[in-house]
Amino acid sequence: MGLKNMFLGTREWNELLEKLKNQQIPSPEIGSAIVKLGKPFDKGRILAAKDVVASYLNHEEPWVRREAMWFLTSWGGLQEYSRALIHALQNDPLPDNRAYAASSLGVLFKGSKNSEAIKALRLTLEDTNEEELVRKYAYRSLLQIAKDEPTVDFPPHERQLSDIDWQWVTSIAV
Repeated sequence: MGLKNMFLGTREWNELLEKLKNQQIPSPEIGSAIVKLGKPFDKGRILAAKDVVASYLNHEEPWVRREAMWFLTSWGGLQEYSRALIHALQNDPLPDNRAYAASSLGVLFKGSKNSEAIKALRLTLEDTNEEELVRKYAYRSLLQIAKDEPTVDFPPHERQLSDIDWQWVTSIAV
C-alpha cells in the first residue's frame, strides 16, 4: 500500500470533519479522528477544520483536549486560540494537559516575546501549588518565547526547579 492510500481522500476527509462537527464519533475515537484530519499536513484542511477541532478543547476526555491543542498549534500555528491554551494551562484538570498547554504556547509563540503568553507562563511557573512538571514546562516555554531558545536546552523531565534561572524569571515584566 502506497503512502497516499494511508491518508484520507477528500470525500472521506469531509465526511470525518462532518461527523466530528455533529459529534457523531464515540469519545474513544475522537482524538484519532482529529489526528486523521491533519494528515497529511495541508494548511487548507487545517484551516477548514480549525473551528470544529477547537470545539473539542473542553471535551471531557483528556486525550481529545490534547489532540485539539496539538492540531491548532503545532499543525495550525493558529494564534487565535492562544486564550484557549492559556485557559487550559490554568484550568485543565489533568497536569499532563496543563504541561502540554505550556508546550503548545512555546511552539505557537517561539521567539515572539508575546506578553500574554509570557505572563501566563510566568504565573504558572511561580505558582508553588502547581505540579512541578507543569512548572518546568512553563519555564521551558518561557525560554522559547522570550529568548528563542530550543526546547532541548531545558528538558523538563531531566531538570529540577533549582535549575531554573529565577533571577531572569523575576526580571520578566508581567
